[in-house]
Amino acid sequence: MKVCNCPVCGLNWSEEVDEEEVRCSFWICDCCGCEYGYSDNSRYREDWIRRGAPWLDQSARPEDWSLKEQLQHIIADWNA
Repeated sequence: MKVCNCPVCGLNWSEEVDEEEVRCSFWICDCCGCEYGYSDNSRYREDWIRRGAPWLDQSARPEDWSLKEQLQHIIADWNA
């Protein structure tokens, strides 16, 4: 499967990446801060939202950012 959004928070990426590459990458999301292959699961998402959905890299946050809209792009059954 190809993935084009952060499976945890739904942040859109500039390109599609193979699911297995994401799972093994240990990349860190600029938005939710999850580390793929380590913390990318629904519990991390719930905790991130409970903390107010802070951006890891505030400089990457679009001015018109909408958490509600972004969460529509999560992969609900994604678990590391």
